[in-house]
Amino acid sequence: MKNFTRQESWLSKSSLEIRLIYTLFIAFALAGHLSFVLISISRVGPTYDKIVQHYRGGEGAEAGEKGEMSFPKEFPELLEVTHFHAYIEGIVLLVLAHLFAGVPLPRGWKLGTIGLSFGSTFLDLASPWLIRYLSPQAASLQIAAWMGMGVSYLPLTLLPVYFLWKRPHDKEGRKKKGH
Repeated sequence: MKNFTRQESWLSKSSLEIRLIYTLFIAFALAGHLSFVLISISRVGPTYDKIVQHYRGGEGAEAGEKGEMSFPKEFPELLEVTHFHAYIEGIVLLVLAHLFAGVPLPRGWKLGTIGLSFGSTFLDLASPWLIRYLSPQAASLQIAAWMGMGVSYLPLTLLPVYFLWKRPHDKEGRKKKGH
């Protein structure tokens, strides 16, 4: 835990074991994000009409599809998906945000990226409920959530990996010996 209390960037100063563990965790997180995108596109669909049809049901032919029919998502199904995603996404974001906090960026950039990632993830959890029970127009919120997650998750994952493996430099700009 002392890594998180240091004032300077600690990522590149971490031991090899810590850097390896964090890098492998981020690799799993990236695989999870990629599979989330692919599942969302294949199961739900990337367009407004497909998102509405997925949660509210309807005929695919209405959206120019091959005539596939879907039923509205029921309360227990939405609850189960929300339950699982709230836990797993919260844990993954907790770890990624801690690692991202160690990146030597201005505080405003860090807070903005972390805020966007958590905010868009909350919106992603809420939008199926809003689409299903409030209004189909909430599909725009689902699209906005996915865009926010995509924009914020990339720096949350890629920048910590870069700084985990970036070698520290001494005052003259040469790499320190023994690191």
